[in-house]
Amino acid sequence: MNQYLTEKQVKVLTTIRDFFLENGYAPSLSELQIMLHINTKRGVVNHLESLEKKGYIIRTSEPRGIKLVEEEEYQYMIGIPILGYANAGKPLAIAEEDRLGLLHVDKALLSHRSNLFALIVNGDSMNQKIIDGKNMKDGSYVIVSKDAEIMEGDPVLAVLDNSATIKSYKRDGEMIILYPQSDNPIHQPIYLDQYSNSLINAKVIKILERP
Repeated sequence: MNQYLTEKQVKVLTTIRDFFLENGYAPSLSELQIMLHINTKRGVVNHLESLEKKGYIIRTSEPRGIKLVEEEEYQYMIGIPILGYANAGKPLAIAEEDRLGLLHVDKALLSHRSNLFALIVNGDSMNQKIIDGKNMKDGSYVIVSKDAEIMEGDPVLAVLDNSATIKSYKRDGEMIILYPQSDNPIHQPIYLDQYSNSLINAKVIKILERP
């Protein structure tokens, strides 16, 4: 399976792999046509036929019947979209989704596996927060779950005035406190009314070093 692939074939194969990692199943012909900007389904099929002849995929008659030859490897992986940056400092980074690719992570490393996305930490207001022995340093990846239950002391992603920040969560009566955990004394807590329009969007469940 070391036959030469054209640049276009590499793009098709990479698109199939990334889709499989993110969704757990193969893309349809229509989805591939859109993602690859190919004019016709026949054009997509031509690329799939070439990949099959070269031993990279197997096609079946089933819906979404594209099988990666190394698919067993991908059954144990999950693809997590990197949606941009979040500040671990003042909430200045605009909270817009700016997809920066996929993190490929072994499912065994994750306590939650649905509704996940990743961000890159910008700042040092949480550099003393540790999850599974890893500090939330400037430049780290964090994996965030929208489904995980948020408890006292958990690091959360909050959107304040359309800006994203990561802080630890505390409830004090009718008030929510988002507080830093840092060796830099410049960082101070943020105090929110429980009915504030600010959004506690998700919980940070994993920190990954960014080489």
